[in-house]
Amino acid sequence: MSTESDETQSSLKTGAAAAQAAVAPAPFLGRMFNAENLTKVGSLILLTVLAIVPITVYLQSSFRVHVEGSQLGLTLANYVQTFTEPKILRAIWNTLVIAVGTAFFSSIVGVALAWFHARTDMPWRGALEPLTLIPFFLSSFLGAIAWWALAAPRIGILNRWMIDLFGVSTPPFNIYSMTGIIMVMALFYVPYMYLFTIGSLNRMDPALEESARVCGTGVLRTALRVTIPLSTPAILSGAIIIFVVSAGVFGVPTLLGPIARIDTLSTVIYVKMEEYPLDLGGAAAAGSVLMLIAVIGLYVQRKIVAPRSYVTVTGKGFRPNRVMLGNWKYAALALNLAYIIMAVVLPLGALFLASINRAWLGGFRWSQLSFYNWDFILFSYDYAMDAMKNSLMLGFVGGFMTVVLCTFLSMVILRGRNKKLSSVVDYVATLPIGVPGLVMGMAFLITWIKTPLYSFPLFLLMLAYMTRYLPYGLRTITAILQSLGAELEESSRVCGESFIGTIRKVTVPLLRPGIFAAYLMLFIMFIRELPVSALLATEDSTPMAVALYVISENEALGVVSAFALVQAFILLVGTILFRRLGNIEKLSV
Repeated sequence: MSTESDETQSSLKTGAAAAQAAVAPAPFLGRMFNAENLTKVGSLILLTVLAIVPITVYLQSSFRVHVEGSQLGLTLANYVQTFTEPKILRAIWNTLVIAVGTAFFSSIVGVALAWFHARTDMPWRGALEPLTLIPFFLSSFLGAIAWWALAAPRIGILNRWMIDLFGVSTPPFNIYSMTGIIMVMALFYVPYMYLFTIGSLNRMDPALEESARVCGTGVLRTALRVTIPLSTPAILSGAIIIFVVSAGVFGVPTLLGPIARIDTLSTVIYVKMEEYPLDLGGAAAAGSVLMLIAVIGLYVQRKIVAPRSYVTVTGKGFRPNRVMLGNWKYAALALNLAYIIMAVVLPLGALFLASINRAWLGGFRWSQLSFYNWDFILFSYDYAMDAMKNSLMLGFVGGFMTVVLCTFLSMVILRGRNKKLSSVVDYVATLPIGVPGLVMGMAFLITWIKTPLYSFPLFLLMLAYMTRYLPYGLRTITAILQSLGAELEESSRVCGESFIGTIRKVTVPLLRPGIFAAYLMLFIMFIRELPVSALLATEDSTPMAVALYVISENEALGVVSAFALVQAFILLVGTILFRRLGNIEKLSV
């Protein structure tokens, strides 16, 4: 009996030891150097090289005076010049006026259109929504070229029509003005505000509005006092983002501003980097002001607007009843159609007419009908054809690389076990959102111009694009990942699958719609990106946006229009392709 008891105890001890060994924590080095932590550290190093190093070098350059290839010690001379030179002070003021004006007018129109589509019985809503969103897939610089053809004092179609029809002595429209710049930018940023607010309005409980109506409040007063205030977080967030982006826009002020002598910070930076002698320190200081404007705007959005709570969706079910506008629904329809005409029909129509006229004199003439401009752009102009190839490479390959990086980073941030390291990765990945495009391009140029990486200009441009738009792709994928439970991924890990294998086999299939949505957004932004490319692109790495800018300065309007329509066609075809592959039914923010 004693022997059997001893054997039993020995067996139990052996089994307990084996069980303890099975659940015992891995050695310290094994815990530190696993695939997950290595992925996090690698991501952090990559983000540091892409984002922190260029911005640090850029800011350091703003405190130095560069003279004939050498640089002096640290100084505040560049900032003293920035805040005392009248031209730069006017540029700062013009930048703020354009940014505020664009945010204000695009917010009013965008919120109104979103309300019409989400909450009212306006007719043709389903058909008008995709038309309303077309400017989102184009660029504001393309819009500036189109309105140059429409409202230039001497060759604008609208001016020629007014003169011929009514015999006015002076052209009534002048796109070369502050009003013209703000109008063009507002038209092409309306879809941003629409996308920011449409989701909030669609999910709002109609009982809140019905209560106001029962108390005798009219439709308009209900919208202004109930519906719009409850959507305040989305509206303010959209307005601040548009303000920040508008402050750094380069193309529209560059095309429409010089004739009216309207300088902005972006045009001042470009001139300082292009003129001789090169004023690198002054350009960096002016760019720092532009970056400060962006940082302040984003700080207000994240710390003041975002935390505010306006709960409009609860556990109570509801049916989204629409507001009956009566005869006013035709006024709403007229406003929507007017926007589509000004932002889509007139611009694309003007570009098309100009592209099929051999010589543009302010109106279409059958005697000048010719496809020379299209033949020249598509088959004869090597510079334009190379730019198309470069942009497609940046859009498809660069967008894919960014999506892959964003997918890994979203897993690191939301699914990582080391929360402190995940928070650091999240913070560093978000930093580029506060850096305007022109500043990002200059930062990459200053940092890498004397390194072997500058020998691969297209790859360097791709890295700059990835850094600039990394936060946008990351937020798109993270939003989808936050809505997915972690149980399937945890089950995969428990069954012995590695961190990387879990991402490949479980996470990526679940994130497919979000990944394609991010890929679509990045493709659009990479194809139309101008500010980053303006200083960073070389002759061999010129993308379509820079080529369009160069062609607009050196070629006739017909050639410019044909190339602009080619860019628009690529963007629209790419959008259709990505939406079908990813089964993306609607766009939202």
